[in-house]
Amino acid sequence: MRFSKIKDNDIANGVGITMSLWTQGCPHHCKGCFNVETWDFNGGKEFTTEDLKYILNNIDKNNIKRNLAILGGEPLCPENVKGVIELCKQFKKVYPEKMIYLWTGYEVENFDYTQMKIFEYIDVLVDGKFEEDKKNLSIMLRGSTNQRVIDVNKSLNNNDIVMYEVG
Repeated sequence: MRFSKIKDNDIANGVGITMSLWTQGCPHHCKGCFNVETWDFNGGKEFTTEDLKYILNNIDKNNIKRNLAILGGEPLCPENVKGVIELCKQFKKVYPEKMIYLWTGYEVENFDYTQMKIFEYIDVLVDGKFEEDKKNLSIMLRGSTNQRVIDVNKSLNNNDIVMYEVG
């Protein structure tokens, strides 16, 4: 897995404060994307055990309670998905009470077997490509109205997609 950056204090990507990680590499190339610098699969840097330690050791830095947000780029593309799953797995081992938000351009209905494994670890999934003609800056956690904010645990319990209720 490659990543572009880690932002320690982020109030735009999640409810409350998150530590956010942007994966590097994206096959979607959505028109109007606000993260075009994350498209190149050769950009950014390789995610290492030192980066994992940084996240685990700084998630509550300065007594600020943070959740984890994973964006892109594309976290669930073949080049990143296994590393993202491992990051989420290790994070939940240490912080089972914290939420993980994950954004993907893929739609749940089209996830492959490997992508489905992410559901074991994340709490909220925002799925669907950004669509510029459906852009709406006033909706929480999404850039365009076609994207869905899915409550992963409720969806698994109901065996159907359940939307996350923000606030």
